[in-house]
Amino acid sequence: MKTEKATSNFLDAKQGLSPRTLEQYVPALAFLVRECPKMPGKPDPLRKALSKVKSEWVKDSYWRVWKAFFRWCWWEYDTPNPMERVQRPKPDKVQPRVLGLEELSFTLAAAEDIRDKAILALALDSGVRASEFGRLRISDIGNDTIWLWGKGRQRLEVPVRPETRHLLRLLIDQDGKRNPRSLVFPGDNGAPISRFAVYRIVNRCLDHAGIAGPKRGAHLLRHSLATRFLASGGDVTTLQRVMRHQNIATTQVYVHLDMATIVESHHEFSPVRDAIRGAQGVLIKREVLEEAEELLVRRKE
Repeated sequence: MKTEKATSNFLDAKQGLSPRTLEQYVPALAFLVRECPKMPGKPDPLRKALSKVKSEWVKDSYWRVWKAFFRWCWWEYDTPNPMERVQRPKPDKVQPRVLGLEELSFTLAAAEDIRDKAILALALDSGVRASEFGRLRISDIGNDTIWLWGKGRQRLEVPVRPETRHLLRLLIDQDGKRNPRSLVFPGDNGAPISRFAVYRIVNRCLDHAGIAGPKRGAHLLRHSLATRFLASGGDVTTLQRVMRHQNIATTQVYVHLDMATIVESHHEFSPVRDAIRGAQGVLIKREVLEEAEELLVRRKE
C-alpha cells in the first residue's frame, strides 16, 4: 500500500478530532509520505526518516503522530506496526514560562476593552485555552462555573471567580445579547472567534504591558494560573480539575515551577541559618575564653 493513500484515509477517519490536532497531524504525515512512499513494514526506514529531523521537539511530535497512524493502520488494515520498535525521542524538558503578580496586573490593565479584559481574565482564572473561547455561549455561563468544550470534544465544567463572571455579564449586556445560544466571543461576521485572534489579543496586551517573548499567548496566562494557584496554597487535585488534565502527572509539573516561592520557603526553613549562627556563637565564646585566659596568664606573670 502507498503511504499517501493510507495517510489520506487516516485523516478522513480522524475528522472528529480538534482542528489544532489535525493541524499537527498534516506536516508529520506529509513528511512520512515524502520519506517513505511505500508503507514500511519494519522500523529502520522510520528511524532513518526521523534522524533527518533536526529539532528534537519536532522529531518527538512526528513520532507521536506516526505512532497513532500506524496503530490505526494495524487496526484498519491488519498491517504490521513498525512504530512499536521505534524508540521515542527525548527532547530536553522546557519548563513553562510564568508571569509574576505585577506582570499579570500590568497585562490586565493593558486591555483595551471589556472583551479583551474578559479574555485575559478567563485564561488566568479558569485556564481557558485559546481554541476554547470560540465555542463559549451565554447559556454556558453559570453562577460559579462555566461549561467548556475542551480537548477531545469533551464538555467540562470549570469554576470562575465572581470578578470574571462580572466581566462576562458586562460584555454580554454591552453587546445587547439576549439569546442563550449567542456566542460570548464572536469573531468576524458572527463566526466563533479563532484561536489566532485570541493569541493576537493576548499578545497585544502583553506588548502594552512591556512583557517580551518568547512563549506568549493565552497559554502563558494558563501556566501562570497553575503556578500562582499552587504558590498561594492551592492543592494539586483541585488544580487538575481546573486545568482539565486527564493525568495528574501533567499537573504536578507546576509543583516545581515557582522557584521564587521555593527560594522564599527555603530561606525561611533551612537549618543552615541557625547552624551558622550557633557556630558563630561558639566562635565568639571561644574568643572570649581565649582572651580571659590570656589576661589570667598576664596577671600571674
